[in-house]
Amino acid sequence: MTTAAYAIDQMTVKALKALEEFRGFSQEQVNKISEAMTVAGVASERYLAEFAVEETGIGNVEDKVIKNHFGTQVVYDYMKDGKSVGVIDETDGVISIAEPFGIVAAVTPTTNPTSTTMFKALIALKGRNVIIFAFHPRAQKCSEAAAQIMLNAAVAAGAPQNCIQWVTAPSIEATDALMKHPDIAIVIATGGGAMVKAAYSSGHPALGVGPGGVPVYIEKSANLKMAIEDVIASKTFDNGTICSSDQSVIFDDPLVADKALVLFERNGAYLCTEAERNKLEAVMFDKERGVPDMAIVGKSPQVIAALAGFTIPADRKLLMVPLTTTGGDDWMSREKLSPVLGWFVTGSKEEAINAASIQLEFGGAGHSAVVFTEDEEIAHEFALRVHANRVVWNQPSVHGTIGALYNSLVPSLTLGCGAMGGNITTENVGYKNLLNIKRLARRNAANS
Repeated sequence: MTTAAYAIDQMTVKALKALEEFRGFSQEQVNKISEAMTVAGVASERYLAEFAVEETGIGNVEDKVIKNHFGTQVVYDYMKDGKSVGVIDETDGVISIAEPFGIVAAVTPTTNPTSTTMFKALIALKGRNVIIFAFHPRAQKCSEAAAQIMLNAAVAAGAPQNCIQWVTAPSIEATDALMKHPDIAIVIATGGGAMVKAAYSSGHPALGVGPGGVPVYIEKSANLKMAIEDVIASKTFDNGTICSSDQSVIFDDPLVADKALVLFERNGAYLCTEAERNKLEAVMFDKERGVPDMAIVGKSPQVIAALAGFTIPADRKLLMVPLTTTGGDDWMSREKLSPVLGWFVTGSKEEAINAASIQLEFGGAGHSAVVFTEDEEIAHEFALRVHANRVVWNQPSVHGTIGALYNSLVPSLTLGCGAMGGNITTENVGYKNLLNIKRLARRNAANS
């Protein structure tokens, strides 16, 4: 047995003991633990944001503070009154009984390390599960700090020792051993495509996510001022590191596109020339692997432009580049994980919706899409035709798709992509996805 496998074995032994103890907890005890974890997470949200930026060099502190707050307080506010212990519902004579799923294996990314760690710990323990993390190596220390804060708070509120654990010597071997360990009940993976694929190959149930590749259709009747402000707010949030950030804005009318680009520029966008666009493409992607180059992920537009060999003003919030297509033939239409946004102009609604569909089919099937329009029929048509499981209408992509802020979607930092994206669910993943539900069915009176 390797050192990594032995370490995982030791953790699962402790986890099973904690799980057995946790099974006897009441809803009141669980709620007390969830509240304590949330309070501790919120109290540390700025410290953890600074730690994450310092360790990874990705994103910016102020937006990571917001993400940490969202992954704790907003998620807690949604689930605090939810039942997760024993009988949780009775409808039509069917009594639903919640039990813990078991040991949760959790993989977290370098882009959103501390917020994802706190979020997953919170939703796991809400269902009396225990959780073992494998953090991204480039975010090991800040992720450990986040997990330790949640563990300390949970145990102080009465949770079992070892209800939250993590791999201390990160490696592909250790993560693989964790996901495949026979005592793991479910894997919840947030990260790159290869890691999510490995989670689905673990032999256990898995909750994973796919790549973003979000298209934004700005239809000719849209409120342009709102649309441009929302797109900029979304695309620039934490320097574009959330998977549901905008990748391409698509227009169905050249005149509207011209007006929109003027507004983009007035609101802080830098419109790149063809030459600058080509320079960006040369440095932004690892073309052998088909992914964004880590040198640009979560960096400011000024840093990215400098890497490409040109300079932009200090007040510019994002870089915008013209696209030749929304499919993979144009590298700049792909997921960029940075404040770089493509624009594509068509001549009709049909062409625009087709362009959005192509964008998703190539690089974000099943994930998310955005439509700005004042025409409800067009919003419905767009939602029916694109291969996205979250379509947000007249709202910023990032803030809309993660739920609770602009709509009633479940607040989550793990967004399922369904069959289209190779995932088991289309939902925004929450504590309910980590409950094992038994059902007691009464005999119908008509059959008595």
